[in-house]
Amino acid sequence: MWNLEQFRKDLETVVNIDSGTADRDGVKAVGDFFEDKCKAMGFVTKRDPQTLTLEARSREDAPIDILMLGHMDTVFPRGTVAERPYREEGNLAFGPGVADMKSGLLVMTTLAERLTKEHPELNLCLAFNGEEETGSLTTRDWMIGLGKQSRYAFVFEPGRDGGAMVKKRKGNIDLILKFHGVSSHAGIAPEKGFSAVTEMAHWIIELNKLQDLTVGTSVNVGLVKGGIASNVVPDYAECMVDLRFERMEEMEKVQARVAELAKSSFVPNVTVDVEYQGIFGPMNPSEVTEALIEKTNAKAAELGQTIGWVATGGVSDANHIAALGVPTLCGCGPVGGNTHNQKEFLELDTIEQRLDLFYALMPELK
Repeated sequence: MWNLEQFRKDLETVVNIDSGTADRDGVKAVGDFFEDKCKAMGFVTKRDPQTLTLEARSREDAPIDILMLGHMDTVFPRGTVAERPYREEGNLAFGPGVADMKSGLLVMTTLAERLTKEHPELNLCLAFNGEEETGSLTTRDWMIGLGKQSRYAFVFEPGRDGGAMVKKRKGNIDLILKFHGVSSHAGIAPEKGFSAVTEMAHWIIELNKLQDLTVGTSVNVGLVKGGIASNVVPDYAECMVDLRFERMEEMEKVQARVAELAKSSFVPNVTVDVEYQGIFGPMNPSEVTEALIEKTNAKAAELGQTIGWVATGGVSDANHIAALGVPTLCGCGPVGGNTHNQKEFLELDTIEQRLDLFYALMPELK
């Protein structure tokens, strides 16, 4: 039914292309590989040389019945493939991006090839992102545009233990704070200095007060820097804060407190620049998504599969599409683990399971 031998050959090919987000040549090479496959299937393709996105449609008209999304970039720098290329060991495959998420991209194209032959009435769109690992800063609007045209969306991030998929993800914002003070000699004229580092320390304490794990809100000041020497009052400091939340009102509460803090400084003559980066709204299952989950469970049961559903604090491109009200599932790819890690692996026997499930499910979503 499925040519799994060819699938694994293709998987070896794409895993053995270094495609860290900053490696534009590598990401482009992965895009070239998938564009060739999509064109061979008769899909109409569109590339953006700036964002490195690839869009492939079975038909150019809208609406899109099924939107399948994935990302071509990994977190691994050029040279990683030379250190640990694709390999198989029993039921496991290893290599950079093997689970996150080059196997998911191949599931997308393999499904689309068969679906477009046997169910030509379906209007399919495959969307390949080139910068998901750094927050989809320049591709977010492109994905949202596709989502607005779509009836259903499936994101082929790796499946979880036991074949589970993701029904809920927290929202996420990276908050970057840059503090500007006045430098001075700490011994000779400390009164003439106004410490950016001290101002930052006050902010860190105040931001940590916003953490409320009982409602799913976490605050992590993960990166700080400032100062040039112990005997110089620092005139510059910077920190990056990771904010996670389950409800939009929690995000708005954090933003309101940040705006309030920025109105006046704890340390005189210190100012702050506030920048929000990589904003992901929370992915909370809507009524239509819950209905899609039930259909997926029923189809899995017919095939002798059991699907678990998990919530996670991690974000993905599914957050953007789900926020539109489009029924969206994530973690649709084959099962893997140790992602973003040199021990990343893929469970090979779950490839066919995912192909069978979504081939059976998607034609019924009319």
